[in-house]
Amino acid sequence: MDEMRSPSYITKLDDLLYGGLIKPSSILIAGSCGTGKTNLCMQSLFNAAREGEKCAYISLLSESEDKILRAMSSFSFFDKNFIGDKLKIFSISSDVVAKGDFAIFEYINENILKDKPSRVVIDTMNILEDIESTFDERPFHKSELRAFVHNLFREFDDHDILLMATGEIPAENLDLSIWSYIFDTVIVLDTVSEDDSTYRFLEIIKERGSDFISGKHKFSITKDGITF
Repeated sequence: MDEMRSPSYITKLDDLLYGGLIKPSSILIAGSCGTGKTNLCMQSLFNAAREGEKCAYISLLSESEDKILRAMSSFSFFDKNFIGDKLKIFSISSDVVAKGDFAIFEYINENILKDKPSRVVIDTMNILEDIESTFDERPFHKSELRAFVHNLFREFDDHDILLMATGEIPAENLDLSIWSYIFDTVIVLDTVSEDDSTYRFLEIIKERGSDFISGKHKFSITKDGITF
């Protein structure tokens, strides 16, 4: 399958990526709590839906759809008319996660992939670290997590899906995280203090097989979402 560029639909980010994200591929949006990871992903999804793409948002936090949408409703990119049509919201319960890797894989296949979305967000990947059992009810070893995630990503690739996922990973811990090695592209959001003030920044750590503009790029979170 030939790779192509797909816009993030976030002004300036596509410029930093020389045209957009590679599709299909997996993109990790990493950072500490409150750095804007979910905002960035939702902004991308709503804007993609506005352009006619079929999108899906998967919460692994057992959050209700109302709670998820309420958190986004104050942003200008939010449009409830897309929900259920161009943008579907899924919440994988803790019970499904507790049943193990196969139950998660089965849920995603039966509920998300069958609808053939072009863009999917998983929020947050860290929950997968809590898998304790396999489909045959034996303990799930942490060494198996990488293989499970690789198989999951291959399924998204085979369906020509652009996959974005958040990860609760502080910038200083990225080098120690397995997630930074598994994903094709890694983008980190963080804050830094400079001249008695604090600002937010986005940094592209890697994009496998492609070039990008490096450095720490300042951004703000406004009513329009993430703006550079």
